[in-house]
Amino acid sequence: MSDDETLFQLSPDLEECCHQAQIAFEKWRRQHARALPDAALIEHVGATSVPGCETKGDLDIAVRVSKQDFPAALKHLDKTHQANDRSTRREGFAAFSAQGYALDVGVQLVVVGDALDQFSAFRDALNADKVLVARYNALKRAYRGRKTVSYREAKAEFIKTVLGR
Repeated sequence: MSDDETLFQLSPDLEECCHQAQIAFEKWRRQHARALPDAALIEHVGATSVPGCETKGDLDIAVRVSKQDFPAALKHLDKTHQANDRSTRREGFAAFSAQGYALDVGVQLVVVGDALDQFSAFRDALNADKVLVARYNALKRAYRGRKTVSYREAKAEFIKTVLGR
């Protein structure tokens, strides 16, 4: 089912979801860190990495690499993951989904400094400001039960505002 058809929902058990996300993150890192370039930064990003942040119940992982390391990382993830068809692949960025975890896992491969290298900065901004987390939670609650595509558009604007882009 596409985002045009699905309705945005939030996890009913935030604490358990964040616990499962941390377990899945550690498992993913153990499974893939050695196959990725040595300098790759593997980071737990997204709502489950921010205490008190509402989540739809998934895990987001950012793999941040140099421009030189991007092809090797891309080759590994192409072999081991499914491409995320909701995301456009381009030079310096590719998105994937990972199977075999207790919750949905998204992996974003990005070149450090690229325009899409915003996942860590957004996470860090939320972790530094509880008021910002409350605003983000309010946005998420406002879109509960509405089309996911509408939520994603509002979320993108929120992130641009937070990061000053």
